[in-house]
Amino acid sequence: FHTPERDMDTTTMGEIVDFFQSSPTADIEAISVLLVDDQPVFRNVARSVLERDGACEVIGEATDGMHALEMMSSLNPDIVVMDVQMGDMSGVEATRRILARHPQANVVLTSMGSDSEYPTLAREIGARGFVPKRNLNVSMLRSLVGGGPSGGNDAIAA
Repeated sequence: FHTPERDMDTTTMGEIVDFFQSSPTADIEAISVLLVDDQPVFRNVARSVLERDGACEVIGEATDGMHALEMMSSLNPDIVVMDVQMGDMSGVEATRRILARHPQANVVLTSMGSDSEYPTLAREIGARGFVPKRNLNVSMLRSLVGGGPSGGNDAIAA
């Protein structure tokens, strides 16, 4: 704000607010998320954590892999957060089926357990990565999908 013609003392609070509102970080589009987990408590907590600062929007919740498959076409989320262990269809099998039908989908596996094989398994089936449930947050999802809706890299979180 300091220019030869102008000192910070003459900068108005409105101009400062305008500067920050026009910054690139203010324009980041929210990541749309499909949560897939058979535990309603986890889905509620994950929704709260992910939507807290407006960087993510949970656009759907599925209680099992089959329901997730049905929801994918209509919702087209930026990212699917998929529990590894579910009753009717495991997250691994659901991820395989989702990626067979939607090869560009971004799926991140998650679990309460921290099995050291999960990151490798995620890579082998084509998921973006694995994140233990206790570490699930917006910055982790952004790092896995490369910042949001435009797509991303192949980082694997452990």
